[in-house]
Amino acid sequence: MKRLDFNQLATFAAIVDAGSITKAAASLHRTQAAISIQLKKLEECTGKVLLNRSYNHFTMTNEGEILLSYARRILHLSEEAFQAISGDEISGVVKFGIPDGYARAFIQDSLRKFIIRFPKVRIQIKNDNCHKLFQAFHNGELDLILATRDPKKTSGRLLRREKMCWVAAKDYQLDITKPIPLALYEQGCVYRHNIIENLQQNGKECFVAFECQGVTGFDIAISNGLAISALSESLLKDEWRIINPGEGLLDLGLVEIEMHIRSGNTSEALRCFAKELASKVSNIYIN
Repeated sequence: MKRLDFNQLATFAAIVDAGSITKAAASLHRTQAAISIQLKKLEECTGKVLLNRSYNHFTMTNEGEILLSYARRILHLSEEAFQAISGDEISGVVKFGIPDGYARAFIQDSLRKFIIRFPKVRIQIKNDNCHKLFQAFHNGELDLILATRDPKKTSGRLLRREKMCWVAAKDYQLDITKPIPLALYEQGCVYRHNIIENLQQNGKECFVAFECQGVTGFDIAISNGLAISALSESLLKDEWRIINPGEGLLDLGLVEIEMHIRSGNTSEALRCFAKELASKVSNIYIN
C-alpha cells in the first residue's frame, strides 16, 4: 500500500503558504535544495506535477490543489492528536474580526467546537463591514480578520473562491426595462461599486433601495421582494432564487475571501485559531 510521507506533505504546505521555495526554506530553517528535493520526491510518489514553476513564481495544478486539501487535513489532525494527549493547555486572547455574513456562513459551529477544545483561549469578536475591519486590523486593534478580497489589493492569504449570484425572492419577477432596486452593503463594500458598475455598463438602470449593514437587511429586502442583490454562494438562503442569465443580468464572476493575520511573533492561541478558521473556510489552497 502506498503512503504519503508526512514530512513531504508538511514541506509542500509550507511552500504554498510562503509563496516560494526560497521563503519556505527560510521559514523551515532548511536549504532551498532540501526543500526542492522534498517537493520532487512528493511529485515522484504521486506521479503528478503539483506546482507549475517559473522564475520566482508558481501556480497550483489541479492535482496540487486536491493534494494540498488532504495535506492540510492530515497536518491538522496530527496537531489535534498531539494536543489531545500532551496535557498542555493553550491560553491567550484572540481578537478576531469578521463580517456578519461570513460569520453566519462559516464560524458558528466551528467557533463553538474551538472554545470547547481550547477553554483557556478567549475569543473577542468584532462584527463589522470589511472596510472597517481592515481599518481596525491596520490600527492594531485586531489580530486576525476574515474579509472579502479587494482585487486591487491582494495582500492576505486567499482561502476561498465562490461564484457571485444574482438573487431575488422566489416569486420576484425581474423587469429589466425598469430601474432595478438593489439591496447592497453600505459605502466601503468592495463589491458594491462592482455591482452597480456592472449594471450601468450594460445599460441597466438601478438604484439602492435598501442599504444594509448586515445580513438581516438582506433577509428583509430580498425575502420580501423589496430588492434583488448579488451575493456569494455561501450566503444564499433556501427561500431565495438565483436569477438566471436568461433574465438579462450579466455574470459577476467570482468573489474571493482572504484571511489576514497579525505579523510578528504570533501566539500559539492565535496560530491555532487561524488554522481552525482556515480549515473551516477554505475550498482552495493558493497563495
